[in-house]
Order: sequence, then structure tokens, then C-alpha cells
Amino acid sequence: MATKNRPAPVRSPRLNELPTVTATELKNSAAAVLDQVAAGGAVAITKHDKPRAVLVPYEDYVAWKSAQADLFESLLEEYRGVLDDMQSPEQKAAAIRAFNATPEELGRAAVEGAKRRK
Repeated sequence: MATKNRPAPVRSPRLNELPTVTATELKNSAAAVLDQVAAGGAVAITKHDKPRAVLVPYEDYVAWKSAQADLFESLLEEYRGVLDDMQSPEQKAAAIRAFNATPEELGRAAVEGAKRRK
């Protein structure tokens, strides 16, 4: 099955590359944290030294959602193409032959398939 060109995912920094703010700092200084996000990108919110969430600028979120939707549409298009191929008369006939095959015929086909892979 040939894969189609998919949109490049939006590159996101690794969590350890993000500046961090504790949940308490966020609670006490929400406006300053939002300004930091708007000015410099994403900020990881931690609680008890464990990451709990990431705040990102709105534009980054919109770009991420758009890339996600584009990828979904691309995959859906590819799925529909594969489904169309599977519903061709030749494929339907092959499926009927496979379902009606005897155990011996299935065994021979499996051996032949294994030989072709080597």
C-alpha cells in the first residue's frame, strides 16, 4: 500500500526544553505567566515537580489543531482509497475464494507466501 504525503506535524519542544512554572506560581501570578506564554511560547505547569499541563500561545494551539485536522483528512482519504481497492470485483472474488478454501488449500497458500518472503 502506497502512503500519501502527509502534512508535517507541528514541531513541539520537549518538556525538558520548556520553561516551567509551578501550579502555585500560576495561581498566584496568572497574569505574569500568561504574559510569559504570549512573549516566549509554551510554559510547562508542574505540581510536586511533575508536569501536569502546558500552556501554549493561542496561535500555536490553532496551528496544532489545524495540522491535526489535516492529518485526519489525509488518513481518511487514504482509508477510502484502500476501501475502494478492497471492494473491486477482483478483491471480492479473492475474498470469497479465501473464505471457501479448504484447510489444505490455506496451508499451501501459507507455505507459498512464506517462501516468497524469504
